[in-house]
Amino acid sequence: MERGISRHVVRFVHLNGTYYALKELPPRIAEREYRLLIELGERAVPAVDPIGIVADRGELESVLITRHLDFSLPYRLILGRRMLPAPGTSIRAALAELLVRLHLAGFFWGDCSLSNALFRRDAGALSAYLVDA
Repeated sequence: MERGISRHVVRFVHLNGTYYALKELPPRIAEREYRLLIELGERAVPAVDPIGIVADRGELESVLITRHLDFSLPYRLILGRRMLPAPGTSIRAALAELLVRLHLAGFFWGDCSLSNALFRRDAGALSAYLVDA
């Protein structure tokens, strides 16, 4: 499983044929991100699917659980492997399209960066998906 850079502890778990990302976050941030990811999914904005939150862990942080986005890669691996997107597309164009879709859905992405998105080819074009809301 390919990993990107994260300021929080992120672990990946494989269960019943599906990979999940488990990200440790302060409780309020985990709950906020979970709610935002649900809203984005309801509005068909490309983002990872939220599964749940593990909370009330004593002094430990909460854990946000999301379904891993199959066939996706962080930008560093795309650039490092020189995996070229389809003709006429780029990482910047894919991220710009994601920003437009977020804007049209009424969302402000205050932590926009290439590290907070995953990329994959969809119908031959490169698409960006929000990972860190």
